[in-house]
Amino acid sequence: MRTMKPARILLFAMLGAVFATIGDAFHVRTHTLSYPNPHLFNQAWWVYPGFLLVFLLMGYLYSLGIGRLFIGMQARQSASRGSAREMIEAAAAFIFVYLLSGYGNYDPAFMSVIFYSAFAVRWLLTYDRAWLLLIAAAMAVGGMLAEGAMSALGLVAYRHVDVFNVPLWLGGLYLHGAFALREGMRFFVYGSRGQG
Repeated sequence: MRTMKPARILLFAMLGAVFATIGDAFHVRTHTLSYPNPHLFNQAWWVYPGFLLVFLLMGYLYSLGIGRLFIGMQARQSASRGSAREMIEAAAAFIFVYLLSGYGNYDPAFMSVIFYSAFAVRWLLTYDRAWLLLIAAAMAVGGMLAEGAMSALGLVAYRHVDVFNVPLWLGGLYLHGAFALREGMRFFVYGSRGQG
């Protein structure tokens, strides 16, 4: 297992926050969500800084958690050097799910079925499944609770709401984000293949 390079978590977080902010702008554009006091691109001023903090936290918790795995849980590959191809594939899949959530938010039940079913298939075909399921569940529950709390505070509003002020498909979106988180950590933080 490679040692984590803490300075790289910042780069990972900054890039992740850029893509998440663009995805959020797409959600605004497709009327999936809205902000009461929008600024640039009809988003709140705190969207990018908020995503930056979230990605910093996810990177830190990922590296902390992988060093303290439950007995019998395998995650050797999840903390090894990654490749640009694997990182791009995981990011592209997540972007695709993000785009679907924007275009498909008019039929949230169908989106939920698609997202959760697709996650189950991807999960069965991946490595270090127990570790991935742990981070995916933490992201889905944590993400829905955080966004639900922001919605309850009037900071953001979703067009369709199923549970705790957010749509049910949102958890599925976060589940797919776990693949991108893992490959991003492997590439940016644990070192890409070809690096010393």
